[in-house]
Amino acid sequence: MEGILGWLKNYSLVVLLLTVLTQTAAKKEYRRYIQLFVEIIWVITLVNPLLAVLGKNGDLFEKISYDSFWQGLESIKMDREKLDFLDEGYYVKYYERAIEADVKLLAENSGYEVIQTTVSLDEEYGVEEMEIQLKKQKVKKVVIGEDTKREERGELLALRDKIASYYQIGADKISIRE
Repeated sequence: MEGILGWLKNYSLVVLLLTVLTQTAAKKEYRRYIQLFVEIIWVITLVNPLLAVLGKNGDLFEKISYDSFWQGLESIKMDREKLDFLDEGYYVKYYERAIEADVKLLAENSGYEVIQTTVSLDEEYGVEEMEIQLKKQKVKKVVIGEDTKREERGELLALRDKIASYYQIGADKISIRE
């Protein structure tokens, strides 16, 4: 009988406090959120003694905190895995491959066939060095009176400058070989 009276007193106190909380909400827009919170607390307050009567040992709040502990532990494990992922350089390698693909597109749009690209990044993910091996796409040109080698070298320099301005790095960090 004392258990029922204690539960009734606790429930009455919770209902009184939550009713005051609901009625003193500052804005009408917030009342529905507060009402939802109040209803959840009421259900927990009602269900807690029923679980004890049905033979479920332990406090409901203790079970909730136990579950939240395991969820927090799982979150920490996932964070550790992310740090390991970043620490092993996977992110750097992925970023280097993305830059290599971009450089390949830039070179192909300038009329070159890309044989190989190599990009290395520093600790701050800035381009440290870039090597590009190209081959001129086969296009027949008829040039009268000009040196085509000088023109091709100018195209390579223009491509190097284009890549340097695209990535905002110095042209000295880019090595282009034919």
